[in-house]
Amino acid sequence: MAHNDKELEKIYNEIFGDATRYMDDYEVQAVAATYMAIAMRLYKTHLDEEGYRDMIQTVMETEVAPYKEPKLH
Repeated sequence: MAHNDKELEKIYNEIFGDATRYMDDYEVQAVAATYMAIAMRLYKTHLDEEGYRDMIQTVMETEVAPYKEPKLH
């Protein structure tokens, strides 16, 4: 099922909002690790072995900028 940019932006914003609320009670690293563990299991469930390895490689090679909000540091 393909999603358009508007749908992806909506779910991103909803989940990011959840994450920031979790950071009121938990360390940033705990929240990030939890989301990462969930993501890895979802990918492992959905992709075949080659697709999973390719996704992991893409994640390792992709640079991301940090959030600028002080609360997230």
